[in-house]
Amino acid sequence: MERRYRPSALLLPFALGFMAFATTASADLYTYLDAHGTRVYTDQVPPDGVTYRRISVSGSSTAQNRSTSQIFVYESSSGERLVTNQRQRSDMLTLIATYGRPTASVNCRLSADAVMAVGSGPFDEIIVTEARARNLDPVLIKSVIWVESCFDQHAVSRVGAHGLMQLMPATAAELGVKDRFDPAQNIRGGVTYLARMLERFDDDLDLALAAYNAGPGAVARHNGIPPFPETRNYIKRVNAHYRLHAGSNGNGRMQAAAD
Repeated sequence: MERRYRPSALLLPFALGFMAFATTASADLYTYLDAHGTRVYTDQVPPDGVTYRRISVSGSSTAQNRSTSQIFVYESSSGERLVTNQRQRSDMLTLIATYGRPTASVNCRLSADAVMAVGSGPFDEIIVTEARARNLDPVLIKSVIWVESCFDQHAVSRVGAHGLMQLMPATAAELGVKDRFDPAQNIRGGVTYLARMLERFDDDLDLALAAYNAGPGAVARHNGIPPFPETRNYIKRVNAHYRLHAGSNGNGRMQAAAD
């Protein structure tokens, strides 16, 4: 099996042959650039003298759950195929295959209260332990997880954030998180990061949440909450749920009465 694709702005480094193979078998695949700059994916060992990268595929379950994004495969009228993580709306393209998980927001079908009741159960002990270790209110962490992933430990966002608290690769590496899909590692990393944001912004919960969503650099550049609709909506959603369950004075920190 071998597939070649010309790179473009929308193309991801996945070929149709690779994705189909990954969902049906366990094997090692190889990828490299040929002399024409074309990305090649193959299950055959590349020729001598070629710099290549090996891709390990461990089976359908792992391939499905750990895709970095939802992948769409389109075909044009001339038979050319486009592999992309963005839906295309063009009469010239026909969707022929979809791989990977949809984003967390698509998976979430429960109300906030329902999720808090049934979704946090398996993770309660981890959440409480990690939150209290950093003087954070466990209810705040549950509220963040609800908005981030709807308590789906395998959630993947459209930009590649993973797990319950939706950690990006660079943030996870900085926090020492090796497996972003592991609930204990993911929650420990997310709680640590949120605690850092609260410290950085003098316990201003709204600014800390803005930094968690858009990055501390964006908060600093805008000298406050960035004017991004997504970030502002994120703060509103977390706060609405948190205030309901923690009380109107919830500030993100552990309250004396909760000990």
